[in-house]
Amino acid sequence: MKFKDSTPRSPLDDVRLSVLFERVLTPFAGQTTPIGKIVEALHERGFGVLLVLFSLPLCIPIPKPPPVDTILGLPLFYLCSQMIQGKDAPRLPKKILDYTVSADLLIKAFSRGRPWLERFERLFHPRMTGVFSDHALSLICGILGMGLTCSVLVPFPFSNTVPSVCMVIMATGIICRDALAAIAAGIFGTLWVIGLAVLAGLGGEYLLSLA
Repeated sequence: MKFKDSTPRSPLDDVRLSVLFERVLTPFAGQTTPIGKIVEALHERGFGVLLVLFSLPLCIPIPKPPPVDTILGLPLFYLCSQMIQGKDAPRLPKKILDYTVSADLLIKAFSRGRPWLERFERLFHPRMTGVFSDHALSLICGILGMGLTCSVLVPFPFSNTVPSVCMVIMATGIICRDALAAIAAGIFGTLWVIGLAVLAGLGGEYLLSLA
């Protein structure tokens, strides 16, 4: 069975997010496994999962040391560029893929957060799947996500929180095949970024007028 765009399907492509994590992590129980194996098991939905992983810490509205934005923002930029290129699954540097983690630690963390994850994912369900194929949705979200990521990398007040929240919603929409939620979140975040850019420009002109 294949997507309309001829991308091979995985048996995990249609399960809920909470079930996806459980099925991906359980086979590695008791092992120390390379990150690459977990990413491979996530198949095309790995893009959404990794976008959530790197965006979530940026959603917290507290001051962060400058390197944090860059450390988390660059992988987001890297992933969005691959989505625009039409990659079937995330391609991460070999050094990252070979890095090993304790599967039991991930399973324990997932078990604690699962009740919250299940509440959150109830807001999402497959919508507009007949309009947008998986690759079309990935392309659109990659383009929108690139703009949101640029906002994260720019040290401007309020340039992180809202775009990052939109990125999390957009990524969850990708995972749950909810094109409506994903695109709406991406557009809202893009409008927010444009609004900040206009505000910054007006503020700069005002300061110059006072000089």
